[in-house]
Amino acid sequence: MTALAIDITPEMEALLRAGAENRCGLCCIPGEVRKSWEALREAERLGYIRFLDITRPWVTDEGRRAVGLPSELEASRAALRAALPKRKPLVPSRDDDPRTDFDYRSYRACGYVCILAVKQPDYRSEPETLRIGRTLKSEPQFLGARNSIILPETEGRFVLALVPHWLARIGGLSTHPLPIDETDLEWSDDERALWDRLRAVCFSVNSRIRTAGRKVQRAKMRYGETA
Repeated sequence: MTALAIDITPEMEALLRAGAENRCGLCCIPGEVRKSWEALREAERLGYIRFLDITRPWVTDEGRRAVGLPSELEASRAALRAALPKRKPLVPSRDDDPRTDFDYRSYRACGYVCILAVKQPDYRSEPETLRIGRTLKSEPQFLGARNSIILPETEGRFVLALVPHWLARIGGLSTHPLPIDETDLEWSDDERALWDRLRAVCFSVNSRIRTAGRKVQRAKMRYGETA
C-alpha cells in the first residue's frame, strides 16, 4: 500500500487523487468547491493544490507525491509511451558486424589482414602475449597489443585477429584458412563447426579490408559471407 503524507486526511486524499486522474489536473468540479472548501484550503496551505481561480483547484506535483502518485510530467510520459505504436523489428535485421567502414579503411591504410589461428598450450607464468599457430603443434607465433588486434569474434581455442600483412607472411599465418583435417581427433564436432563459422568471418573481414575506401564498390555482402 502506498504511504501517505502524515497530514493527509481521507477527504484531502480523495481530492488529490481526483486531481491526479483528471486530464486538466482539477480536483473537483466548480459546484463541489464550497462543499470541500475546508479540505481544499488546508491542501492549498500545505502546497498540495493551487487555485487557478475560485472555482478551479488544481493539484500540484507536491500533492501528487503526497498520495504516492507520479508527477504530471512522469504521468504524461507514461501515457505517451502507452499511446505510441510498438516499433516493428527491422527487416532485414541490423548488421551484426561490430566494425564500421571507417575501421576497414583504417585497417587497409595500416596494411592489416585478418587471420584465423589456433591457440597453442602456453605454460608461461603470467604471459603478456598470446601463443598461436596454424595448428596445435606448428611453429608458434606470439600476438600482443603491439602487433595485433584480437577481434571480438574470438572464441574457444581459436583466435581471430588483425595483424600486419608482413607478420602473417613470415609467420605462415594464412588469411584464407583451410578446413580442419577430418581425421584429426583433437577437435570435437562443435569446434569444427566453430572453425567453419570463423573461417567465413575471416574471409568477410579480409574482403571488406580490400574494398574499403574504393569509389566504386560491388554490392556489400552480408557480414560473415564469403566474398
